[in-house]
Amino acid sequence: MIIDLSPILRGETSVLKIEYEMSDMPDVPDVTFTEGCKVSGKVDNRAGYMTLSLHASLPYVSNCARCLEEVRGVFEVDIDQPLAVSGALNDEDTDDYILIENNAIDCDIPISEAVILDFPLKILCKEDCAGLCFMCGKNLNHEKCSCEKKEIDPRLEILAKLLDK
Repeated sequence: MIIDLSPILRGETSVLKIEYEMSDMPDVPDVTFTEGCKVSGKVDNRAGYMTLSLHASLPYVSNCARCLEEVRGVFEVDIDQPLAVSGALNDEDTDDYILIENNAIDCDIPISEAVILDFPLKILCKEDCAGLCFMCGKNLNHEKCSCEKKEIDPRLEILAKLLDK
């Protein structure tokens, strides 16, 4: 979403409210976003120092990394970054700021970057998920299995025979 900052830059207001639904979702592997991203926030101008504060909420569906059951959740991310007019900074300082070009900023870019960087690499159905048995494939959250859990590395099997004596 392109936000026109002309009222703030002209000094007509010091706060510009932002609220919209982002439809172009970032690509996160093995995750499906079920709805659009709800974005709310503001651009605040305090004596010429402008900041962008955004809160984004993204409902998603994925699979548990241990037991492969479906997991539904809402990922939330907050963004607080300073704004600067394009061309007013040295090239090495531009990573810390969102640049204002043609009196506007694109809010979708920092949201997409934050989602890609902050989204968990592993999604679990619960913190203590037992996962699947590596021998028979049963979901250990729902049932126990009788598989032998102790597996000896074949390269060290000869040493196990020495310990059995």
